[in-house]
Amino acid sequence: MKRTTITDTLTYVEPDSMGGFSSCAGIMVRSKGKIFIDMNLGPKDTPELLDREKPDAAIITHYHLDHSAWTRYAADHSQARILIPEKEEPYLISLDFIIDHTAGPLGMADQWADFVANSLGYRPLSAYEKYSEKTAFHELAPEMVVLETPGHSPGHSSFYFPDEKILFSGDVGLDRFGPWYGWADCDIKKMVESLLRLDGLRVDLILTSHGGAIRKEGAFLGCIRHILEREESIFNRLDKGMNQTDIIRQGVFYPHKEKVPEPMTSFLTMWDTAMFHHHETLIKEGGLMRFFPEIRGLAAQG
Repeated sequence: MKRTTITDTLTYVEPDSMGGFSSCAGIMVRSKGKIFIDMNLGPKDTPELLDREKPDAAIITHYHLDHSAWTRYAADHSQARILIPEKEEPYLISLDFIIDHTAGPLGMADQWADFVANSLGYRPLSAYEKYSEKTAFHELAPEMVVLETPGHSPGHSSFYFPDEKILFSGDVGLDRFGPWYGWADCDIKKMVESLLRLDGLRVDLILTSHGGAIRKEGAFLGCIRHILEREESIFNRLDKGMNQTDIIRQGVFYPHKEKVPEPMTSFLTMWDTAMFHHHETLIKEGGLMRFFPEIRGLAAQG
């Protein structure tokens, strides 16, 4: 893992690898107490870090397994309070709920359940606390502000440090691949609302889950540009008479699905299918700019 000291209170921690959808970058907050956020570094580094640092609280930004699976290590290797987004409690206490609201409607329930349980190590939480945007961490980190930033997931949250003008953005899509919305419970319109909200913050440095530490300049608008470009690409292909199957085969988010082994090929196809459906629905409603006229012209700037 790579640890980068950002301020006296903030340390950014990145895993050695983010392959296999099993890890993400997170932050350590040392204030009145010690908080880990999204410290999913893998089966070796996460327990070792928990044993060494002994955090008071372990927080996840959202339920996706590359961000939440480490909570089982937090339960086994620390006395940390585990805090989860209030709106995502059902996902974190029931494997059946996850499957019913993710891969089940896309016809991949058994395959995804096996992968989630046996490869990603899902374990239902039994001891936890819930947080929301109304939560203030007075006893641990009074300077930290919770921002609900849904879209990527129903209860996705980001964490803002206004005094330092630093944001831990979570998984809003600030890496080179752009925003991801490959489950039915993702919402492009809510995602754009979240991105516009974050763009309005006074932020100098963004610590991301998968894209490193970056400066704000144009970052959130760039995410929206990714979405607009995908919409335009799908619209143009539909307009030329291509069908859903061929468009998904070519790729919405994943253009080279055939190059990876199963079950990943099927998973990538499943996620591209969901992303296609999100865009298809929006196109039928008049397109994203119908709902957000203020983003007109972003695609042209790309």
